[in-house]
Amino acid sequence: MFKHILVTLDGSAYSERVLSYVADLAALVEARVTLLTVVPDSTFPSEAKAAGGDDPSADVYRTYLDRHATMLRAAGVADVSTALRAGVAARVIVQAARELAADLVAMSTQGVSADSDEGLGGVASKVLMAAPCPVFMVRIVRPEPPRTPAEATWQAEGGANVG
Repeated sequence: MFKHILVTLDGSAYSERVLSYVADLAALVEARVTLLTVVPDSTFPSEAKAAGGDDPSADVYRTYLDRHATMLRAAGVADVSTALRAGVAARVIVQAARELAADLVAMSTQGVSADSDEGLGGVASKVLMAAPCPVFMVRIVRPEPPRTPAEATWQAEGGANVG
């Protein structure tokens, strides 16, 4: 079964949807979890700076990861670590999965750049094709836009999609 789950988070609510699934799965199989955020190379002057440096912008990412690590621990996942890396997201995720000997990569089908109606984002697609282990993806489902003013009112009041 899974002993080490690599979870990718990009700061978006879409990417965070995977966390409830990971909490359940990791607690069930007593797997170790690593939360990974990949920032563009331009964010940090060097990989070393991202990994342990004193760049204030890196602290924002570390705080984000630490907050979610704390939430997973509270949900019953005993072993949670975080990693912040710089580079091209899909490549770095695949490389991290290899280096960390992850048994599973868990991510959403779309993340921070989810502006299309395609079911699978570019990063997710590339990771799926190149990962050295199985990839668990949480599908992002957006409600269909309302077709009538009545539907818009219904959705705004918390109703389900009509039709």
